Amino acid sequence: MAEKQTMDPLAMWREWVAQSERQWNAFLNQAMATDEFSKAMGRFMDFYLNLQKGMNETMGRYLQLVNMPSRQEVLALGERLSAIEERLGRIEGMLAKQAPAPAASAAAENGAAAVKRPARTKKPPTAEK
Repeated sequence: MAEKQTMDPLAMWREWVAQSERQWNAFLNQAMATDEFSKAMGRFMDFYLNLQKGMNETMGRYLQLVNMPSRQEVLALGERLSAIEERLGRIEGMLAKQAPAPAASAAAENGAAAVKRPARTKKPPTAEK
C-alpha cells in the first residue's frame, strides 16, 4: 500500500525562516563591510556620545540646583566609607591582640566558667488592694 505524503506546514515554515535568515545574514554582512556603513556608524556613535555627555551635564546641574548629590559625589563618599571601615577593622584587630578578653580573665581568676545570664524581662506581680 502506498503511503500518503502529507504536507507539514511547520516544516515548510521552518525551511522558509532558515532561508530568509541566510539571505538577510548575507545581505547585512555585505552592507556592514562597506565604508559607508562604517562612516554612518561612526557618526551615530559620535552623536550618541555627545548626547549622553550633554544629558550627564544637564543632570549634574539639576541635581546641584535641587541640592542633591551627584553620582560622582555618592561614589566618592562610598570610597571614603570603605577606607574608614578598613582602618577601623585594622584598629580593632590591633586592640584585640593587645588586650586580653575581660570575660576570660575573670573566669580564670574565679576558677569557674563565666555564664552570661539573660536579661530579666518578667516583673513580679504587685499587690493591689
